[in-house]
Amino acid sequence: MLGMLTDGSGRTIADAASDAGVHVADASRILPLAFLAPKIADAILRGRQPVELTARALMRDDLPHLWTDQLQQFGI
Repeated sequence: MLGMLTDGSGRTIADAASDAGVHVADASRILPLAFLAPKIADAILRGRQPVELTARALMRDDLPHLWTDQLQQFGI
């Protein structure tokens, strides 16, 4: 879905969600995960993330945009 939003077509999140067959609210919730700090994604994939780094924590509205701030927030 990220590709649909960055391909220069001018699609909105609602358009991309519809094209992907998902609800716009779900798309809006998961889209920020495409910008998760690589070190955090790596920790999750290796099963070495802090216990407080849950799916719920990642879906919060206040997930920092800067990777350094994400790392600090989750203690990685």
